[in-house]
Amino acid sequence: MKKNKAISIIAIMLAVLMLLSLFISAIPVRAHADELDELKAKKEELSAKVQSIKEKLDGLEEEKTTVLERKAALEEQNDLASQQLEIINIEIENYNDLIETKAQEVDAAKNREQRQLEKYRSRIRAMEENGGYNILALIFQAETFSDLLTAFDDMGEIMQSDKQLQKQYEDAREETEEIKAQFEAEKAVYEADQAELRKEQEGIQADMDAAAEELERLEEEIEEAVRAYEAAEQEEANAAAAVANAIAANNARKAQERAAAQAAAAQAAAEAKQRVQEMTQANADATAAGQEAPYTEAEIQAVAEEGNVGYVSGGGSEGYIWPLPCSTRVTSRFGNRTDPFTGQTRYHSGIDIDGFGNDGSPVVAAASGTVITASYDSAYGNYVIIDHGDTSTVYAHMSGLAVSYGDTVSQGQTVGYVGSTGRATGTHLHFEVYVGDGRVDPAQYFSGISYYQC
Repeated sequence: MKKNKAISIIAIMLAVLMLLSLFISAIPVRAHADELDELKAKKEELSAKVQSIKEKLDGLEEEKTTVLERKAALEEQNDLASQQLEIINIEIENYNDLIETKAQEVDAAKNREQRQLEKYRSRIRAMEENGGYNILALIFQAETFSDLLTAFDDMGEIMQSDKQLQKQYEDAREETEEIKAQFEAEKAVYEADQAELRKEQEGIQADMDAAAEELERLEEEIEEAVRAYEAAEQEEANAAAAVANAIAANNARKAQERAAAQAAAAQAAAEAKQRVQEMTQANADATAAGQEAPYTEAEIQAVAEEGNVGYVSGGGSEGYIWPLPCSTRVTSRFGNRTDPFTGQTRYHSGIDIDGFGNDGSPVVAAASGTVITASYDSAYGNYVIIDHGDTSTVYAHMSGLAVSYGDTVSQGQTVGYVGSTGRATGTHLHFEVYVGDGRVDPAQYFSGISYYQC
């Protein structure tokens, strides 16, 4: 009985060890499976982001947006693609590990089968050497009936042990076949997944290569655009300086005219005063001599009034009216703004009033005055400058002009038509206000302006 218990304990321990070995071998498989699930979830999230970026790029292409926006989107797409490739590489490594783990399980099963086979073969050889189960020998060797029963009991245990040994071998062989079949099936699945991943990898790499070529092209386009932009900026600065110089020259001319007029008025007043004194003295001398006065009081008063006329200055203008009746939306304000290519801050000398969809609509004089410039410039396009006395206004990028140099215009009179001539990205009116020789914000003269929100 003790022997039976020992065999039972050994069998239980072997069963426990086999279960533990199977459990331990399953741990890395479960770990890889969990990691693959996490990687797939992360990759799906990145795929959604990549798809979103591709849709954005398609939209940007349709909108003909700036190269900088497209460049930024392509760079974001490449960054996401790099993350995808990294995840795919990790997935492939995990599948390799899974295949290796399964291969190790097959090897372990084969080893267990081989050990069982060796035990079985050893038992068969022993039986052959000892003549198998010799029942007659047991009967004749038994001296008592008790010995005979004991001998039969021992033989039964041996036979049972042999059957168990055979069963263990057959189980090991079946386990090997089962694990091998599972390995082949899972290996086929893993290799198919790897093939799909490599195909996906090639597609992403192709997208990245195409994006790299596009980025290189965009970089060249940006460099060329920056050069053209800087040249245009200089051209616009030169035009703004020319406008400022024209207004300053007009103001200087008016100052000289005022000074000359004031001097002439002062001279006329002095001469009139001298003439009045002479006429008054002549009348006094005639009266003293008993003669009739040569000048009447009315004549003397008329000469005096001629000397009191003096110089009347031009004064200021009446309140301004909005120069583009068809639109009140301002797309660019007065003052500093960020350059879209260089990122640098530059000065905007007026306000831009949106004229989209209103090409050719009238542009009117904000106040009455005199046209001091009606010309064309490569930056300002068709433009007009009107002198209002103490202030001046500028109207630029018009499609055509309705006034000429020297014309006197009244408030609200058409001076041109909204357009996009010169350096303009769309139909709009560039409007400036000068007080003296300096620009000021035109918006301060108006209410009810709407501003474009990007």
